[in-house]
Amino acid sequence: TSVDEDSFQGIRRLKELILSSNKITYLHNKTFHSVPNLRNLDLSYNKLQVLQSEQFKGLRKLLILHLRSNSLKTVPIRVFQDCRNLDFLDLGYNRLRSLSRNAFAGLLKLTELHLEHNQFSKINFAHFPRLFNLRSIYLQWNRIRSLSQGLTWTWSSLHNLDLSGNDIAGIEPGTFQCLPNLQKLNLDSNKLTNISQETVNAWISLISITLSGNMWECTRSICPLFNWLKNFKGNKESTMICAGPKHIQGEKVSDAVETYNICAEIPVVVTEKSYQVPKTQQRPIFIPKPTVPKVEDYEPTSFTPSPSPDFPTSGPEPEYEHVSFHKIIAGSVA
Repeated sequence: TSVDEDSFQGIRRLKELILSSNKITYLHNKTFHSVPNLRNLDLSYNKLQVLQSEQFKGLRKLLILHLRSNSLKTVPIRVFQDCRNLDFLDLGYNRLRSLSRNAFAGLLKLTELHLEHNQFSKINFAHFPRLFNLRSIYLQWNRIRSLSQGLTWTWSSLHNLDLSGNDIAGIEPGTFQCLPNLQKLNLDSNKLTNISQETVNAWISLISITLSGNMWECTRSICPLFNWLKNFKGNKESTMICAGPKHIQGEKVSDAVETYNICAEIPVVVTEKSYQVPKTQQRPIFIPKPTVPKVEDYEPTSFTPSPSPDFPTSGPEPEYEHVSFHKIIAGSVA
């Protein structure tokens, strides 16, 4: 079934046109040029394989465009150039494999974009240039294996990003740094084994996240995500299951980490050798030899010791006294 260019002549004031579920396979390039006041155009559930380059030319007042469930394989460059007031665009459930950089040029007021259930294998946020008002983008159930950003500007408007049901095994560091206001992120049903510290550091505004159905490797590589989730106060998935190592397969990530102390701080081993205080060369201890005075050095004097009740009285022993005296001095020097 096709719709020719004169189908809507004479109804210039038409604001809403519903053509869904009509098995339409072809639309002429000028089909909608005679209805410039359209606000809502629904072409969903048809069999369209291509869009003409000027398919939506002149539709400057269009707010809502449904192209869901067709057989579209490409989006022509600048096909939406005139749709400067478009707020909602649904391209879900088609056969899109890639996007050109200018596929969405002109959509300055777009707030919601649906691209779910297509055949994308990789997504670069640079493919969505200047969508300054886009708040939500839905990319679930594609075949996306990798995410990258390549943006030279901060995409501050984006709040919701759905990437569930893809084949994402890893996220390039820095991918989310261009999305500082992202609030809701769905990453469930992918092939993620871990998420880097740099990635979780960029999740500064999240209030909701889903992470179940991935291939979480419950080793120390899970710790950046685990520690982030411990401090996360928003809505989060609680059914994250370990896919490895083998001895803890099937256990909840949180239980495994706690049971096996996977993310416990590794104590620093201090060895004598590595922290040994360098020895300083000790000076030899000088112990002076005792000197015994000669008898001729003393003038004879009479000495009578006073008797003591505690100690027995004995005569002077010069050699012994001098030796003891010098031992005390030696002890003081030491």
